[in-house]
Amino acid sequence: MFRKILCLAATALVTQAASANVLYTWQQVAHTDATPAGLHLELEFTDTAVAQGTLSLNVENQCMAEICEEQQDSLLALHYWYAGDDGQQHWNRIDYRYRDETLPGLQRLSMTLQFLADGRMKGSIMANDGFSDFTMQGDDGVFTMLWAHSDQPDGCGEAYPSCAGERGVLRKAAQVVVQPQTQALPEPAGLASLAIGGLAAWLARRRRGTPLRNG
Repeated sequence: MFRKILCLAATALVTQAASANVLYTWQQVAHTDATPAGLHLELEFTDTAVAQGTLSLNVENQCMAEICEEQQDSLLALHYWYAGDDGQQHWNRIDYRYRDETLPGLQRLSMTLQFLADGRMKGSIMANDGFSDFTMQGDDGVFTMLWAHSDQPDGCGEAYPSCAGERGVLRKAAQVVVQPQTQALPEPAGLASLAIGGLAAWLARRRRGTPLRNG
């Protein structure tokens, strides 16, 4: 029992190390009048997925009744929208977050990617949330918007029905440090009190459980 108390006290000193996820952002190369201004695209991956060098996903995530069915754990977030000339719009926004139960709906994701040594990526990306969708291809590291649609009138809806031709690169922007969800660690003095208190309780229990011996 005493050994168990010591183990519990030592465990309180151990905390899960923070992980660093990798963020890629869209950087414009060429704009076409067939698309709205201000394309934004952000993708966040686990560092493990990026370190593997390639990634292939083809998933359909249904978030219904606060239950999300996921078939992957490499892509943590995808954010896509058009900000317009003034940079203040949020047309055709697609917000995907891994295991996010706050946005019920249907998300389809398909991508085949290669993470390049210079911080860029190449491959293909398709995303569809049931209201907006886009598909882009980047075999040479420069992605081209093949097509995009939306049920919204602005953006790639009625305003730009043939939404295609935008060109840019997806480049590694930063590593996002993710702090683990752990309880606050006790101070050393608190740990000592914990161990002493546990030892005292254990000794008291031993005394109560030890029968008296006749001299």
